[in-house]
Amino acid sequence: MNETQKLLLVLLISIEIAFTKSVYLNLFLIVVSILILIVTKSHLKTFARLLIVSILPAVGSFTSFYFFGTGDESQRLHFALVMTTRVGAYVFMGAAFMSTMVLYELLRSLEQNVKMSATFVYGILGALSFIPKIINSVKTIRAVGLMRGEVLSFWSPKLYFKAISQALIWSNNLAMAMTSHGFEEGENRSYHRLFPTKVSGWLIIGVVMLLIQYCLFVIKLW
Repeated sequence: MNETQKLLLVLLISIEIAFTKSVYLNLFLIVVSILILIVTKSHLKTFARLLIVSILPAVGSFTSFYFFGTGDESQRLHFALVMTTRVGAYVFMGAAFMSTMVLYELLRSLEQNVKMSATFVYGILGALSFIPKIINSVKTIRAVGLMRGEVLSFWSPKLYFKAISQALIWSNNLAMAMTSHGFEEGENRSYHRLFPTKVSGWLIIGVVMLLIQYCLFVIKLW
């Protein structure tokens, strides 16, 4: 599937479960997402982080809708479970999408297929290339501070001021680099590599959405 089609599929599923109240469907999506993460050989740390990220909103959703919701106990329990599993579905589906996604291909695909601004795409790609330099710059700033007898902690305003000053310099360098490589805002550009949408991708999207509708129909029969 094209990266744009993957993103579209995740968005469609997210919208679908936002308007449905099926615990089984949410659990099914969580299991499928976990299987995708296993197939893509995600580390155990990834699963631990996902659990840590999702546990607080999941517990908050359950307690809010169970203890303070409307209706009898069974209705409140059902809706609380729906909201709890929905949080898990969103978190694990997002993680599964990220594990199979290449950011460069996603941005270039969005630029070509949905006409996303080329300025935004190239700016994001350029900014991401500076992340290792930013990390090293922060380490250097803290080391220089220690040499002067000054401890620059994580919450120190001086650390952020110096880092922002350095980032502004890099921002100007990035703009100059894009211009020197022939980038002009609003001008038509040729593509070194194309990322067209695939017919098979649209078929997969259609089959998955139909399968979800079938699952919801079967669940209602239960």
